[in-house]
Amino acid sequence: MLRRGVALVLALSLLGCNEECVDQFDCLKVASKTTLTCDDGRCVVKATLPTLPSFVTPDAGRADGGVVAGDGGTRPGRVIPGDYAARLSGGQLVPPVTTMASGAATVRLDQDDAGQTSLSWSLSYTNLAPTNAVLMVGAPAGRSVLNLVVLNDGGIANPFVGTVALTRAQAEAVSAFQTSFVLTSAAQRTGELRGQIVPRGALIGFTQLVRSGSGGYGGGGHLVLETDGGFIPVAGSFELSWPESGPVASAAVSQGGTGAPILQLPLNASATGSAGTFEPLALLLTLSDAGVFVTGRSADGGEVFRGDLSLSLR
Repeated sequence: MLRRGVALVLALSLLGCNEECVDQFDCLKVASKTTLTCDDGRCVVKATLPTLPSFVTPDAGRADGGVVAGDGGTRPGRVIPGDYAARLSGGQLVPPVTTMASGAATVRLDQDDAGQTSLSWSLSYTNLAPTNAVLMVGAPAGRSVLNLVVLNDGGIANPFVGTVALTRAQAEAVSAFQTSFVLTSAAQRTGELRGQIVPRGALIGFTQLVRSGSGGYGGGGHLVLETDGGFIPVAGSFELSWPESGPVASAAVSQGGTGAPILQLPLNASATGSAGTFEPLALLLTLSDAGVFVTGRSADGGEVFRGDLSLSLR
């Protein structure tokens, strides 16, 4: 789980690894990504801690709160080859599906010298007899679209391994975290498992927003913390939309208790949503049991919608 992993990282970075050492070179063997020094025979963190970056960057969201690619959104208009991953669950479907099934996939996005792109994957699952597999293209976690790429129509091996050619637009959608695997079953013909594709090693929080008045579906989206392959954050982005909730005067991603949140990421709210980037380190260092959530409020301060971000490592 994310919190256990973060707790381990924080314990290492704030308290030191406590490994025995003779000199600084022994500490470098222990942790190449954390600055340690040899003090009285133990590897410890240097006394001077780095200054935390600002939680909100100037481009965090469009002025009108929209999610149009190419203007402050999640890696818009680019193909970013590399290693990706997905964890599949019933909770990522819209609406969520209660199931004992689960799955995980390792993914590779490739682009050749001619600009042709392809997606390769190896997907394993448990407690499921899938009837077909598709890619859902063009939707952040927490939202659904009918833009589907059929990967297999019929019985699916376990693991399910394959490669599919992508158009430029489809490859951009993968790079922007707007693509997911969906597996269907005889019991759930529209989908029993779904898994958003994000960079391998990234932390993703996905949410389905609930209208505070009626309890109905109010929108959805995700927040992604990209890492350097471990737990060191290098980039943060979010994409949220809530047209089903109606217009809101303000919205925010908050971390901590609802009464006194530790941190808040203000969103430039509109009737449709918001997308942007942020510095992720402060959020990662202050994760607590209070969780991370998204809220939208009306002009009089009343809550219009709310959604908890279910954080997990991909």
